[in-house]
Amino acid sequence: MENLIIATTPLQAKIANYIENLYSEEKFLKVYITPVMNERQEYYFRDFDLVFHVTDEATYEQVLNKCAKEYEKIFYASFDNPLILDIVARSKYKYLMSFDDGYADIYPGGMYALPLDYRQVGKYGLTRDDLINNTEKHYTLYDSDFHVVAKEKLVYLQDFFKLDIEPVRNGKTAKVLLGQNFSEEDESISVNFITTYAKALNVDYYVPHPKEKFKIDNVKYLVTPLIFEDALVELFKEYEFVEVYHFTSSVSLHLKRTKNVVVKGISVPYYDERQKELRRLGCEFITVTLGW
Repeated sequence: MENLIIATTPLQAKIANYIENLYSEEKFLKVYITPVMNERQEYYFRDFDLVFHVTDEATYEQVLNKCAKEYEKIFYASFDNPLILDIVARSKYKYLMSFDDGYADIYPGGMYALPLDYRQVGKYGLTRDDLINNTEKHYTLYDSDFHVVAKEKLVYLQDFFKLDIEPVRNGKTAKVLLGQNFSEEDESISVNFITTYAKALNVDYYVPHPKEKFKIDNVKYLVTPLIFEDALVELFKEYEFVEVYHFTSSVSLHLKRTKNVVVKGISVPYYDERQKELRRLGCEFITVTLGW
């Protein structure tokens, strides 16, 4: 009997491939579900068996009918994704397994830790908390004192972002700003924040947020299908050092011990609570002078 593993983001896809290798003797059905289709998504789902661009109810039902069946193990990361909740609810399985969806898994004020919301309940009654509580094993990137999954269920992915490359030795430094989706309703909020800080920092490259649909003017985009942790390989061919600036990116946790990389958070009141938690986890934040 095969296993089902579901990913909904490039990072999840990277972790899913890692998990598949841990169970190399077992057969997997690898499913990628996304509301956004772009080059980065395509790069990371290239080895998946089924890919669904879910934008309407008809596609939702198609995915559900295709994927809900009997499995040995089901692996998932997005605890409150309605489609994943419904696939699990309609499937038969022996074991439920899970893996990280990023910073949300260890943020006490995040979408997986706050009281259950009605939008986190599937149409068959399965909830976010059911997926969190019923997982038998959870693969995590983070050695944190808080995790939404019980400590005894955690399996740590050591050196997951380790790079097999030595940077060129030329003394050059690349300054990179990572994008942030400040508002789901008003794109101008994100554009104003990012434009302001990109100019103040005089960055060499801008890396858009995975869900970003707006355009930032007067910046040079780092053109790559790779998530930033993997794109470092390309930067290190041209630069010996990389300075990374962000607002609340989990990259700050993933790369904080990476040689020749300095990660600095930009302190903004807009994200005060999230930034406090990242500071507590050892991430550095700075105040950027805007010159107004």
